[in-house]
Amino acid sequence: MPSFLITGSSRGLGLTLVTELLKDPENKVIATARNTKAAEGLQTLAAKFPPDRLVLVDLDVSSQTSIEAAAAEVSRILPDGLDNLINNAGVNDQALVPFEQVDLEAFRKEIDFTLVGTILVLRAFLPLVRKSRTKKVLQLSSVLGSIEQAAWTPGLTPTYSVAKAALNMLIRKWGASLKSEAIITLLIHPGWIKATDIGYAIAPYMEKYVPNLKSISPEEAAAGVVQVLNDATLDVTGSFFNYDGTTIPW
Repeated sequence: MPSFLITGSSRGLGLTLVTELLKDPENKVIATARNTKAAEGLQTLAAKFPPDRLVLVDLDVSSQTSIEAAAAEVSRILPDGLDNLINNAGVNDQALVPFEQVDLEAFRKEIDFTLVGTILVLRAFLPLVRKSRTKKVLQLSSVLGSIEQAAWTPGLTPTYSVAKAALNMLIRKWGASLKSEAIITLLIHPGWIKATDIGYAIAPYMEKYVPNLKSISPEEAAAGVVQVLNDATLDVTGSFFNYDGTTIPW
């Protein structure tokens, strides 16, 4: 039974990824969030699926103690290792704030959450990934972290874009070192999903300056992300994909 762990799964794309993965009766899904008991969507799913299919685990990506406790709990749940680690948790608190007006303390927190949080999550769960058969690490990212495409949308998510560009380098470099262990690493842009917190925050800009790019539903995004993950082989490790399977320039 393939195993999947998703961070940031209380709502939005994370919750939809959990729902999508549960469509396959062979999958075992571990859904994590800061407080799973307060996550109505997760609780609804937990009432529908038995514990051999869905397990809820508290995990706060901003807390090293919480991450390490979650990893210890998951190691007991999955003694044979974790096949697929999906790091989805993200933050975008200053979506349309220009660099001259950026709250630097908020920016520091965003960098800490995006980069340090990711390092802590991977450090904690890589031992479990190494024990598994599939050995895949999927990091949700954004096309806004593409340096090549940055000039196309100069006023859109300045701090978020910087954080995502750094995140892309982190996974690209780390993934290169993990390839020798047959661990597959991927970066995936899930598309513009207006129905999520981040997607809604950038909607005014997108509709004014990029009107031809239509938003997609969380369900379409999740289905695409899962397909890319399932199709990935070691030959494409370290790649930056769109949710539809096309590659995105760095």
